[in-house]
Amino acid sequence: MSFQLVSTYIIVFFAFGYTFYQFLKLFLKQKSSCGGSCGGCDFKRELNKRNISSKAFTKTQNLTYIKN
Repeated sequence: MSFQLVSTYIIVFFAFGYTFYQFLKLFLKQKSSCGGSCGGCDFKRELNKRNISSKAFTKTQNLTYIKN
């Protein structure tokens, strides 16, 4: 077998394994009470650290852009 064929098999094997792992994670019990590791808590923590309000905007408010 050539190197390219072996490396292709390895990549496909790991892609299948990762997909299977993510599929199983959907059905396993999640760690947090909010439904899993969606990144929302990290995002809210970062907003609080930068003193940015995470309140929803109403349609009547003027929207401003936040510069990083």
